[in-house]
Amino acid sequence: MKTYDNNGKLVGEINHFRTADGKSVTTNTQYNTNSGRPVSQNISVFDTNGKVTSTNVLNGKLLP
Repeated sequence: MKTYDNNGKLVGEINHFRTADGKSVTTNTQYNTNSGRPVSQNISVFDTNGKVTSTNVLNGKLLP
């Protein structure tokens, strides 16, 4: 899902997918509206045993 500002510029996006081994991955990326570059990204991984790991990336992004 993508979010845009009033001028049609991309502000953020949330992606969700599952891996072959059953893990659930959610990414939340925020963008700079002036340059369009990623400002921050949060990656949350929920594994099949119920363990959640979270990674925060500043000024870039690791996953789509």
